[in-house]
Amino acid sequence: MTEIIKIPSLGDAENTEVIEICVKPGDIVTSDDSVVVLESEKAAMDVPASKAGVVKKVLVKLGDEVKEGDNFLEIDVHEMSAEEPKEEKATEVESENSSQDEVIENSSQDEVINETVIKDLPVENIDEDSHSAKGIYAGPAVRKLAREFGINLVLVQPTGPRNRILKEDLHSFVKGKLEKTTFELPKIPSIDFLQFGDVEEIDLSKFQKTAAINLQQSWITIPHVTQHDESSVGPLLELRQKLTKKFKVKVSPLAFFAKAVSSLLEEFPSFNSSIDMQTMKLIHKNFINLGIAVDTPQGLIVPNIKAANTKSIREISDDIVRLAELSKSRKVKVDDLKGATFTISSLGSFGGKFFTPIINPPEVAILGISKTFQQYSLEDSSKLDTYLPISLSYDHRIINGVEGVQFTTRFCEILKDLNFFERHF
Repeated sequence: MTEIIKIPSLGDAENTEVIEICVKPGDIVTSDDSVVVLESEKAAMDVPASKAGVVKKVLVKLGDEVKEGDNFLEIDVHEMSAEEPKEEKATEVESENSSQDEVIENSSQDEVINETVIKDLPVENIDEDSHSAKGIYAGPAVRKLAREFGINLVLVQPTGPRNRILKEDLHSFVKGKLEKTTFELPKIPSIDFLQFGDVEEIDLSKFQKTAAINLQQSWITIPHVTQHDESSVGPLLELRQKLTKKFKVKVSPLAFFAKAVSSLLEEFPSFNSSIDMQTMKLIHKNFINLGIAVDTPQGLIVPNIKAANTKSIREISDDIVRLAELSKSRKVKVDDLKGATFTISSLGSFGGKFFTPIINPPEVAILGISKTFQQYSLEDSSKLDTYLPISLSYDHRIINGVEGVQFTTRFCEILKDLNFFERHF
C-alpha cells in the first residue's frame, strides 16, 4: 500500500530548509530511519520516515523550504516481519541555544572507531577548547559520522550553504589527510664491524646503488604475491631438439617460454598493464614488450623484446642473444631498456627451484623460471619426466589470487601444447 509521509511538527521552527536527503527510490527504510535533514535558523534536525517500507519517491529536493504537513516522501508501506532485523538508530534533534548558533557536542578523542587508516591520520595541534566546535553548522548525520571517524569539525572546510559542513566535506578532509600521510622506515643502525674483526669496504657502483634503491622501492610500495607451480616440459624439450636440428639453428628453451608468455599476455591483459595511483586508473597496454633479465658483471639489466607477441620463436631467440651480448658489453641502447610491459627472470642455468622475483615497476607482474628437474610423471608413475619450476609475482592491488592461479595454470597448459610451438617456431 502506498502512503504519503508528511513533515511532522517542527515546534516553533520557521523557514525550515532541506539540507540533506538520506534516501533514494528503492531504499528500504524502517519507521525511525532518517529520510531528510532540515535546518532552521535555530537548529538542525533529522526527519524520520515514520513508516516502514520501500521508498517510491522523494517529494522534496535540496534547498526546498518546508513546513509541518508538507508532503516529503512516497512509500510502499509493509509490515516488518519478526525475522527482519531492525536497525537501531538514534534520532538526534537539535535544541535552541542562547546564542542561536548550532552547538556541536563535545567530541572526545575516545570516540574513534577501530579504523587504523583513519585513527592514524596526522592531526593538527589545536587548543583543547576547540573541541567544543561552537558556531559550526552541520547536520546530525554529519556530526554522527564525524564522531565515528574521530574527525574534529573545527578542522573541516565547509562548502554547504551558510558555511555548513556536508558529508562530502568530511570525505574531502579524510582524502586530504591520506594524501599527506607519509611514513619513514626505521633506519638500520650503522655498526662499526671493526670491533669484531678485520673488514674491507667496497664501494658500490652507480648501477648497484640505483638498483638497490629501485628494488627497495618496489618491495615497499607494491604488495607482492608469489604463485608457484611446475609444469611438465619433457615433450617440449624433445620438440626443441627436433626443430633446431631440422632448421639447423640454435634456440634456447627460454625462447620457447618467452613465446608462451607473450601469447598468454594477450589472454590476460591485466598482467600487461600498469596502475596510475594519481588517477586511480588501470592502464591496459595494447603492445607487449617482454623484458628479459640479463646477469652482467655490472649487475642485473633488463632489456626488452619489442612486440614479442608478433615474433616467431626463432626471432625471439635472436633478440634474446643480441640483447644479452649488448648488455654484457655495456652497449645496450636506452630504447632497449624502456617500455617493458612484463618481465621474465630466468635462473635456469644457475640452479634452484623456486624464488620470489621482484616486480619491475611500472609493470605489475614478473615470471621467475628456475632449473628443470626430473621426477616420475604424475600421469604415468612409471615414466620419468622433466619439470619446469615457475614463480609468478604479481601486484595484489590489481591481480587477485584466482587470476594468478589461472595465469600459471594456463602457462603450464601452453607448455604442453606442442602444436602451438610448431606453428610459431
